[in-house]
Amino acid sequence: MVAILRSYLPSAIAAVLLVLAAPETAWAERVLDRIGNTGVFNAGTRADALPFAYRDNKGRLIGFSVDLLGQIHKRLEQRFGRPIEMKLSATTASNRIEMVASQVIDIECGITTPTWKRQEAVDFSIPFFGNGTRIMTLRTTAERLQDLRGKRIGVAAGTTTTAILAAHAPESVIVEVPDMDTGFALFERGEIDGLSNIGIVLRAKVEKSPLKSKVILLPRTEEFSYESMACILPKDDSEWRAFVNRVFADLLEGVDQYQGSYIEIYDRWFGPRGVIYFPLDYKAAQRLAASIIWLK
Repeated sequence: MVAILRSYLPSAIAAVLLVLAAPETAWAERVLDRIGNTGVFNAGTRADALPFAYRDNKGRLIGFSVDLLGQIHKRLEQRFGRPIEMKLSATTASNRIEMVASQVIDIECGITTPTWKRQEAVDFSIPFFGNGTRIMTLRTTAERLQDLRGKRIGVAAGTTTTAILAAHAPESVIVEVPDMDTGFALFERGEIDGLSNIGIVLRAKVEKSPLKSKVILLPRTEEFSYESMACILPKDDSEWRAFVNRVFADLLEGVDQYQGSYIEIYDRWFGPRGVIYFPLDYKAAQRLAASIIWLK
């Protein structure tokens, strides 16, 4: 994976962000100023998005996105030259935007896709992951998208998945669920016919379930759409946005030094010994490389 990412860094020519420069506006205390004054870093992440962010058997929030927040925390302590407390809160698909926009938390890193509509209220970091939307259902329920006509498909409320599903599987019946844990429980009990999200989350959900050998991901060959995932940031705080982006860019550029790099964190969750095996492919490497070039 190191070789893959390194080979595409020089050739990537287009950024994949919806993070565009916006005029600065006056708002309350800037994030870095507040962290410096209080010594507290308030962060948020999902609790239902294995392996990005979820609770372990001790109730602690862990995962790929949580480790990225840990890197931001580490850099904050380096910046201020003293310990900074990181308070980590669980978010949902429905409240994550508001929690950042209202400054309850300084950042949310989970599995959020930047959209123009969302950017009216918040800003976003450069992407840290990419994957595509699919539908998980039982093989006995459907083998093709056409078989989903009239089938009840669960979608987490407040996600981009609703619009994607409406566009690509319009004859299915969308059932909004509060979170992915609830949705998967409904699917296991047969109360809905399928569940839709990015493919890697669906695979992780079913990994240890008795249904693993019985499910199918549709479409079978490729996703409905490729979505870049980024962290949610307060709107119009360019100093904080630049700080977060620099942390991610440094992690991505550290491909020649495995320890402490993006690749090391990626391997921990998506490598051969990770929670779910998902090698970093050409498409993902190219988009991540483009994120770095956009910053330069």
